[in-house]
Amino acid sequence: MKKTIGSVVSFFVISTIFLPMHMSAQVGIPCNGPDCGFDDLIMLVNNVIKFLIFAVAVPLAALRFMYAGALLILNPKKEEAKTKATGIFWGVGVGFAVMLGAYVVILPF
Repeated sequence: MKKTIGSVVSFFVISTIFLPMHMSAQVGIPCNGPDCGFDDLIMLVNNVIKFLIFAVAVPLAALRFMYAGALLILNPKKEEAKTKATGIFWGVGVGFAVMLGAYVVILPF
């Protein structure tokens, strides 16, 4: 019974995170007809990168931070839980910083 409730709750949480992204997504290249050029392709790639960073990576990083925080709160006396949570915090933080740093470097282009 607990496993079923956990599965249903997980489904609804994931649905509420990703369903609005589907509704607000743009379709295709933002140009009209055969006059699309290389600049429009670059704009499409830029839109995809922005979507992956801000609509996918940010919520996933927040979920990982929440998971690590829950590990710390629910297991305050277990040393292995603290080590695992600290590793998650550092991994997500460094990965997120590298991702945003790369985006800032590429942003002017």
